[in-house]
Amino acid sequence: MTFKNFSYMYPVYPILCIFSAIFALIPLATHWMAGNIGAVSLALWIIGGNVMAAVNTIVWRGNLRNPHPVWGDICQAYFSVMNFAISAATLYIQFHLWKVARNKRLLVSVAERRRQKIWGICWCYGIPVIFVVLHYIVQGHRYDVAEDLGPMPTTYLTPVAFAVYYIWDPIMCLISIGFSLHTYWIIIRHRKQMAKVFVSSKKNSEKRYYRLLAMSLMLTLLHLPLVLWVVIYNATVATVYPWISWEDTHSNYMRIAYISRTMAESFTNFVTISSISYWAVTLCGFTFFLFFGTGTEARRQYWAALKWVAARFGIKLPERKKKEKKNPTASGASASVAGTPTWFDRLFGRRGGDDSFLSTLGTSTTTAVEFSTSFNKKESSSRGVRSPMNKARMDETISISPSVDHKRDRDDFKRHNPWMETSMGEVTSGEYDDGIALEVRGESAIEQGQQQSEHPETFLEMTF
Repeated sequence: MTFKNFSYMYPVYPILCIFSAIFALIPLATHWMAGNIGAVSLALWIIGGNVMAAVNTIVWRGNLRNPHPVWGDICQAYFSVMNFAISAATLYIQFHLWKVARNKRLLVSVAERRRQKIWGICWCYGIPVIFVVLHYIVQGHRYDVAEDLGPMPTTYLTPVAFAVYYIWDPIMCLISIGFSLHTYWIIIRHRKQMAKVFVSSKKNSEKRYYRLLAMSLMLTLLHLPLVLWVVIYNATVATVYPWISWEDTHSNYMRIAYISRTMAESFTNFVTISSISYWAVTLCGFTFFLFFGTGTEARRQYWAALKWVAARFGIKLPERKKKEKKNPTASGASASVAGTPTWFDRLFGRRGGDDSFLSTLGTSTTTAVEFSTSFNKKESSSRGVRSPMNKARMDETISISPSVDHKRDRDDFKRHNPWMETSMGEVTSGEYDDGIALEVRGESAIEQGQQQSEHPETFLEMTF
């Protein structure tokens, strides 16, 4: 089914855009409180695109007026970078999840947490701003106004346009898919260790981790074919003009082109390409809600909001019953940890349970889960060990009381943790490993080059 112009979009499209923006806004509070910059930026870009598209399809319904040219400039800049910004936010999410899977830990230093936030803001918002500047190089005139659709970005199709504008969106998607596939491979190979990463976490959820991983991969797989189709169509079917000069590309730059319904019908595939781009943004909003608006945390927030509204009318709703959370480190609590072979084990020819010494601690011993860190600037020790995970030099004492002491398990433990010293059932100079919170005391200094920080470091938990 083909459409000759954009008149078919009213009133269904603006209504769906409003609902898509609302649905994407609902889970935003959870990611905002968790400090998840990637998910927050992804939701904000989707919400902004849906709001602008809904306003434009309502205001420019059946007319070509241009009462506020500044609004057209804002829409042109936003829509020219929105698809790239969504790909950039998705890539940041995939990279962050890949780091968690690769390092198998959630604790980071304050300095590292600060660097992550700065890098996330620069990547999710700074890179799109730079992309707007790159688009200006191949922007032939101010913007277009299409009847029933409103202001649209315009690109003067030259070989330079492919190099500075069209090619980067598919590259982002391909890199994101690469990180996602490698993350899944790490999870399959080290499934037991990944299960224990979230045991002692109070801010993060294993379900949220996998939902975020699946959502980002799904958005990328939906987005990549569309952008590849646009690039291939522009390169093979559309007319590509030669690049002459900057002056030729930006000649009569301040003009605004108006595209009526009759003109839209005369342009080959113009309505099809533009419609797919606009409907894809609406689909992103519903996809975001599908993964994060229907989970346990979201339902808990809905119930809290309902209780608050009911309290305003003097109605007291009962408390929800909390389900007991199974501890995967408890004996016999989970087959994936306790030692029962699963289909993953049969697929890779492995025995059930984990191969590391920490698995034995989780299933047959009593492990101290008290995490107490006291850093004293004046006290230092010569027994500090450079950790390969966070490059921190620490003097720590971790006390564990195993009820079963097997030589094979200790050998496995030493093999997986070569930087830790064991003696008489006591582990010295270790660190937070595999998500298990142990008792840690000492001084930490982050090494940067040849200098060490003069300020004592504390550790925070990463969020996603």
